[in-house]
Amino acid sequence: MKVLRNLYLLMLIFVCAACNDPYEGDTFTIYDVQPASSYLSSRPEDFSEWVAIMKYADLYNAVNQATQNFTVFAPNNKAVKEFYAKQGVSSIEELGQEYAKTLVKYHIIQDTINQEMFIENAGKLDKKTLSDDYISVSFEDGEGEAGGLQSVYLNKEAHVIEFANKVSNGYVYVLEDAMTPLTQSVYERMTESGRPYTLFAKAMEATGWKDSVNIIYKDVVNGDGEIVQQKCEYTLLGVTDATYQQAGINTVEDLAAKLGAGSDYTSLSNALNQYVAYHIIPSSADLNALMSFDTPEATSKMWNTKNKEGLITISKEEDEVFYLNYNDENSRCTLVEDECDLQAKNGYIHQLSGYMPVAEPEPVTVLFDPCDNQEIKNWIEAGNGETGIKYQTIGSAEYKCDISMLNTFKYKLSSPGGKYSSYYNVTYFTVKSNSNWKVANKADMLMLNLGNTGWIEMTTPTILKGKYKVTLQFGYATSMNFIREGSSGSNGGQMKFTFDGENQVITKPYMTVPANTLDCYQAVIYDEIEFDSTSEHVFKLVMDDPAASTNSSYRIMIDYILFEPITE
Repeated sequence: MKVLRNLYLLMLIFVCAACNDPYEGDTFTIYDVQPASSYLSSRPEDFSEWVAIMKYADLYNAVNQATQNFTVFAPNNKAVKEFYAKQGVSSIEELGQEYAKTLVKYHIIQDTINQEMFIENAGKLDKKTLSDDYISVSFEDGEGEAGGLQSVYLNKEAHVIEFANKVSNGYVYVLEDAMTPLTQSVYERMTESGRPYTLFAKAMEATGWKDSVNIIYKDVVNGDGEIVQQKCEYTLLGVTDATYQQAGINTVEDLAAKLGAGSDYTSLSNALNQYVAYHIIPSSADLNALMSFDTPEATSKMWNTKNKEGLITISKEEDEVFYLNYNDENSRCTLVEDECDLQAKNGYIHQLSGYMPVAEPEPVTVLFDPCDNQEIKNWIEAGNGETGIKYQTIGSAEYKCDISMLNTFKYKLSSPGGKYSSYYNVTYFTVKSNSNWKVANKADMLMLNLGNTGWIEMTTPTILKGKYKVTLQFGYATSMNFIREGSSGSNGGQMKFTFDGENQVITKPYMTVPANTLDCYQAVIYDEIEFDSTSEHVFKLVMDDPAASTNSSYRIMIDYILFEPITE
């Protein structure tokens, strides 16, 4: 979940430390069609107020650049005046220049999103705004029911009344309402006046979890020893005061008593502390993400929480309802969909129908995708990797990105890949639409070029205690046939696998590939392994093939590791 030092390198035009617009006087128009800002100026009856805000924020000429692409969501004059009234001001100057910059950036994406792409992304646009936030798209009529193109809203706040007006450097969408920029943490949004989460917020304060979820950015040291900013993202599963009252809970002390908690609420072993931590998912997940599963066949998914031993199972049952912890009657509840997707700067808040004590779920299948990682996601979205790469997106071409310097993995090199190798040591790789690799989970794989005896460690999601069969899905290309055949100095791609430094197996997954055909394949690496506690585990892969240090075509490609419970 890292926002690295060059998060805005592609957006340096928007870093305006001085009072004067750095692009004042530049000429931008290169086509008959005007660039975005000029287009807005050509419609003063609609956008004179928004143009004034852009100029006050020193961003007007920046959005006019012909060498950059933008999608601008422009509130009309009526929308701006209503926004001022809501803020209790009469002009942008009363809110200040820094706020103006944040407001304008929140309405711009540095990419082109045409109408077709916009409609396809209903739920959440896959590109962040210049303010480092996501915008959600919904189709609703005035009564909250699904509507058509006349009922499209951004963040359930701003009505879209014109779609994808083409300009020379992108598109302009017209809004009947201005969007309120995100500046608050999930805790601050939960405790806004009128929110129904008073008791839950007090429990967060008593246990100390308030301080954690209030952090939006923190400084960390990356793999290259550089200090970078890391965004801290959370999803809060909120319980209302009314829901607690239905369970006979009116105070934090009542809640602690019902949970059998001791008095030291800040202790991680305290039942109240564990309960609050159980309602915090350590990633930013909107409602659509919570209701999505890893494979088309799956009907449930487990989510890690800040309670290291507490997992939440979200499942779709026969009544077509999505439940949390369906198999635990005491913890079972649902998401109150109309009260979900309350967005904050560092995540989301969703409302629950029950107070959801910690459940003890039964083992379920866990799909561990090492590329499904917020740090990698932020790195790609910050502009790193080959031109055209998009995180977890199938494109018309294959793309690579060096992620060797991220803190996501620990690894050691040992003369990797031969001196003519073009592969990074640790690579994020996206597949293309006309390749058999398109079956890869979320359209990406982890490519490793570590050398003979080189190794990599990665931390799995929390897995419930029990016995599991473990399967590796991996990518294979025809250029890797020498590995499959065990020729040209290769011993067949031999590897050693361990969990937590134990249960070592030595196997050759690539020798199980039946023919020299590019595709994704599966190999069972553990017929049975038992985990005696519910926890995360350190998975280690050690290369044990001499060709890994001599052949320039040598690499392995990991899609995912599947843990399937063995029931007796």
